[in-house]
Amino acid sequence: MKKMMKSALAAMMALTLTACSSGGSSDGGFKAKTGTESTYAYLLDTTDLKKPELDLSKADGVLKKVLDSGVFTIATSPDYPAAEWVTDDGTIYGSEMMLAKYIADCLGVDLKIESVDFASTFAAVDTGKVDAAFSGYGWKKDREEAYEITYGYIGEPDDPDNPSYHTVIVAAEDADKYKSFNDLVGTHIMAQANSLQEMYVTDQIVALDPNGGTNLEKVATLDQAILGLASDKCDAVALDGTTAENYVKQSDGKFALTGLKFDLTIYGDFEGNIGIVKKGETSMINAINTIIQTVKDNGYYEEWYKIAKEAAGVE
Repeated sequence: MKKMMKSALAAMMALTLTACSSGGSSDGGFKAKTGTESTYAYLLDTTDLKKPELDLSKADGVLKKVLDSGVFTIATSPDYPAAEWVTDDGTIYGSEMMLAKYIADCLGVDLKIESVDFASTFAAVDTGKVDAAFSGYGWKKDREEAYEITYGYIGEPDDPDNPSYHTVIVAAEDADKYKSFNDLVGTHIMAQANSLQEMYVTDQIVALDPNGGTNLEKVATLDQAILGLASDKCDAVALDGTTAENYVKQSDGKFALTGLKFDLTIYGDFEGNIGIVKKGETSMINAINTIIQTVKDNGYYEEWYKIAKEAAGVE
């Protein structure tokens, strides 16, 4: 993967920059690092990609700050290959990071990525430390109420080409023990706090237990959950599907997939992975959604996801 990324970077740096919007700075005199000159140029070369026409002349709030500073700052918790993770050589990579790079290029600004734990991605948006956050989010009612939500960019849950699903992994010796979510009633399950998986476990496993014997432990990071499973401190860990596959592959036979999938269709507003922006920042969210619509119209995210999944070594 190191060789692939270095080769890609060298190729991208040889290409010329193509602007993708009328923006970049509201004063017209500042030239931001963007495209192949971006800090994160290795993520994606957008030179030959279609981009939307953006009218940024009336930008306000966070969007105006981004254009004036020449930097689009995002938060992510890089725990979710192939959406975002830290590679062996210490660089951050993933399909959502490619999306962020595309957004930055379309705004005509540089990209800055703040790597934090999952719960802190929300706090970073709330406090204005970052302009947006992308971290494997899915739609949740409280998120829609608390933040401006981007368009979904993976696809509908019943789409056969949708790479997004959510499951639980267990110790390999228990692989045949759990045939349905009913079999997990009364067990000890770990999930990342404030994650989609926390909601799914609550709604689809804990809710099955009238006696309250199912223990859902919320942890700050996925590493804590995986360590808990490895040390027999829990029976199962809830994860998104690709991350689950990756942890199982790296476990040297210690972990196993259950084959169970949480039902996403009961969440009627689910539209794939989403990003978040501070509530009230309509100028920012409208610009991002215009850009994401172009991503959806051209099937870019699916392409980026395939590339990132191969780079992560997830089958």
